Amino acid sequence: MNRDVTPTTYIRRLDLSTLRRLADFLDPDDRWRDVVVSIRKPSGEPRYTQLHVRRFASLAEQGKSPTIELLTNWGTANATVGELVDILKSNKLMAPAALLLPGVSPTSASPSPSSSSSLAAAAASSSASSNVTGYLSFSYQELVHITGNFDDRPTSEGGNRLGEGGFGTVYKGFVDHKPVAVKKLSPEEDILVMELRRQFQQEIQTLKTLKHQNLVDMVGFSCDGDYPCLVYVYMANGSVLDRLACMDESPPLSWSRRCLIATGSARGLDYLHTNHHVHRDIKSGNILLDDNFVAKISDFGLTRASATRSSATVLTERIVGTRAYMAPEALRGEITPKSDVFSFGVVLLEILSGLPPVDESRDTPCLMELRYDIDDEDEDLTLADFLDKKMSDIDMAQAERTYSVACNCLNDRKARRPTIKQVLSELEDVSGF
Repeated sequence: MNRDVTPTTYIRRLDLSTLRRLADFLDPDDRWRDVVVSIRKPSGEPRYTQLHVRRFASLAEQGKSPTIELLTNWGTANATVGELVDILKSNKLMAPAALLLPGVSPTSASPSPSSSSSLAAAAASSSASSNVTGYLSFSYQELVHITGNFDDRPTSEGGNRLGEGGFGTVYKGFVDHKPVAVKKLSPEEDILVMELRRQFQQEIQTLKTLKHQNLVDMVGFSCDGDYPCLVYVYMANGSVLDRLACMDESPPLSWSRRCLIATGSARGLDYLHTNHHVHRDIKSGNILLDDNFVAKISDFGLTRASATRSSATVLTERIVGTRAYMAPEALRGEITPKSDVFSFGVVLLEILSGLPPVDESRDTPCLMELRYDIDDEDEDLTLADFLDKKMSDIDMAQAERTYSVACNCLNDRKARRPTIKQVLSELEDVSGF
């Protein structure tokens, strides 16, 4: 994008490349409609009627962009970038606003990026600029530099690749000598660029709105290159999935530490549900551990916010998530907090057993189905057999109660599952944390 763009630049002066990138953010889910109804005449009356809106909408059926047509039309009235950015900000469309004006400050107070880390404050003195989201806006070339050109060799082999994240690859980098994790989003076979942009914006908005000690801390992002990128505070102990598998020769997690991780994860999920958000992809790979093994939920690209009460169920045509963790209703396209509870039940089984969610070499490949063997008196598998033998401080009574909580979470009928608040209360009672 032309770096000479300022708040007084006329929209009609924006190049086609910039308009297309704005469309990548605004065409999905018809977010351009939020913009069009906010555009006013000098008299204060709406500039566009419902007839105009229907005409813009019809362009999508022709394979054209309603966003580009809207901005081209509005540009003829000498509308400015500053006016557009104000409208984007008022509708919480932060990523496209930052695309236009990376260096502007928010018009209203917004939560700080992280109360648990000083990294964002330290990074403010770097070449990255603060922007309308309250996060740092990095250029793509800056991220190329700090990740060694996105060195795909694993960190254990001297490279910078940390692993796979939601819809992208995560790399280690340094900002002002402090480690960060950079997730480079990239299209997959069944994920369109437009959908990727929507998830990019969703993650920024979720982490801007929600702050909790058991959610990951975001530092900034980049949206000016070939791939949108998200920058997070580095989690020194990786994911729960990797630590349970003792990857990179890490020592086994003790039972007491597993209890802390389970309880912390439940607190983060309870915070999401209390604030009317459904994560939709809870799994051990999306629960990260900082240098003190504090659990932090990550990957919010699929998160769905609800304007109504947190127990509401929404239907979607697109089935998303990780199948080994998905509740029966999630496979039918239902979006409900109880689906997160089901997924968390699988995580609890992983914490208890140290086993991965799926292993084709097992007689019963799917971990969640092993509970049927444990509960069946005709089967040889017992809970004691199921527990991870690498734990040296196992408390059998606590393990039995945790297993019971997991089974309640995994009830096929969502109405019979506990809420995450009930799960959290039970886990706190079990562990005393």
